[in-house]
Amino acid sequence: MDSVLPEINEDGRYQVLVVCASLAESLLTAYSTLIALLPVSDNHTAALVAEYERRRHSLITPFVELKVYQIAFSLSEQFQYFTLLVQLCEETGDINRLKALSNKHQGFAEVAYQWYLEHGKQSRLLTSGIAEPAQLAKFLAPHSHLSWIHHLGRKDYTEAGQALKSLGEVEESLLSRKKTLLSIGKLALLAGGTAAESEDISVINRQLDTVTFQERMKPEIIENSGLDPERMAPVQTSDLISMCIGPANPQIEDLDIKKALDLLHALAEDESVSNEEFEKKRLDIWVAAISKDDWWKQCTLSSPEQMDSTLFYRAVILAHNSGLMISSLIPPIDDLISVPAWSDVFGAQQKQFEYLLRSGYEQMAQLGVMS
Repeated sequence: MDSVLPEINEDGRYQVLVVCASLAESLLTAYSTLIALLPVSDNHTAALVAEYERRRHSLITPFVELKVYQIAFSLSEQFQYFTLLVQLCEETGDINRLKALSNKHQGFAEVAYQWYLEHGKQSRLLTSGIAEPAQLAKFLAPHSHLSWIHHLGRKDYTEAGQALKSLGEVEESLLSRKKTLLSIGKLALLAGGTAAESEDISVINRQLDTVTFQERMKPEIIENSGLDPERMAPVQTSDLISMCIGPANPQIEDLDIKKALDLLHALAEDESVSNEEFEKKRLDIWVAAISKDDWWKQCTLSSPEQMDSTLFYRAVILAHNSGLMISSLIPPIDDLISVPAWSDVFGAQQKQFEYLLRSGYEQMAQLGVMS
């Protein structure tokens, strides 16, 4: 057509287009008739269907490129080229035809939805109105990043909240986005009648607490951890504990230990965290509290009562006064004493360290801190 049409007048052009359309229709009809006669599961049938689809595309798209939309629409519908029909409706702005095709042809709406997704037209997917809301909800079920908007539009607040909660839980790119998803999800669940004491709300609250903790971390810890404070990715709870007590925080304070214990408490409530992981993190916190405090190495005193000047003791008292149940957040004395690293840290003074630590446990027990 490209070589013939420029050489003829308008009447001749129309005749050529009609002939070309007729030829395309005849060829595609022959393909579809042959395909209908072959068994569906036959390999030859599959190859023929693939060839038919290639021919269908190459025979109809020239009419689209020439903007001969009437013929393009007619051939596309006759031979059920649904993706091209959606493209044509969008290109011509014919939304009424889009809705009519959806009502007329089974499976058309799903093809249209997929086309919108693939072409980044999510807003059109939600506003085109080409199918029943229940049908759209079913299609969007695997696409939670869109389904929550649809549910909110239908005032299905619980469904929207669940979708947002799921999105917030798996968000790994931006801390701010995670916070937004979880916050809106919580509001949607509450608006849908979910009790504030429910497990879903509790899970969201714990995750929001972790987000807030990360937002409020000391700037030097964030910088030493290689994070961009303006575009931080969410950090897992166990990793936040490591940041609080590890190399990223060389000037560790009793408040840092208390924050790590807050995170440890959240870790204990996470059913996906194993007992082994919890116990390891618990031990790591108190090993850091001891190993980063020079008091233990420098002390030659014989009075355990002076232990209240240690980072270890101050952190225990701070956490206890803040309402944390220390007995579940501090390891048994034998577990803490048996840490292999102590032989390198204390050397010949290890026995004195063990004596002072045991005395400190007894002192805190007498004060009711360990109960």
